[in-house]
Amino acid sequence: SCRLNLVSERGSKMKKQSDFTLLFADDEPSIRAIYIKAFTQEGYQVKFADSATEILAELKKGKTDLLVTDLEMPKANTLDIFPILKKNYPKLPVIVVTGHYMGLKEDFLSRGYNITTFLNKPTEISTLKKTIAEILKIDVSLNTKK
Repeated sequence: SCRLNLVSERGSKMKKQSDFTLLFADDEPSIRAIYIKAFTQEGYQVKFADSATEILAELKKGKTDLLVTDLEMPKANTLDIFPILKKNYPKLPVIVVTGHYMGLKEDFLSRGYNITTFLNKPTEISTLKKTIAEILKIDVSLNTKK
């Protein structure tokens, strides 16, 4: 139940990167490698998936504080998992990184999906880091690692 407390802990002890587990879903190994390297260096716990099925398997396995996902992955349309995320993981923040997102945000919101942010692909890692820190309410000024 500690995941549910994140929102209420705003005023107390600031969270740091190592308190959080991020799940990155992308079918391109080169992109996954960039994510893993960049976010492990920041101190995050990092998991990855290359399909919608793997996303759900990773979520079942244990703690995930935020999902960053591509929409186009070959094994299953990632769009299919959003009703499942809404039902089973309603508090999980999701960042969608995609090359095709005109009108998607409105469509997703109208269906009640908890998409925190849409980012265009390719996304600068610095933008993604900043977005994740904001969503998880991490004070990056406390971060000593560069």
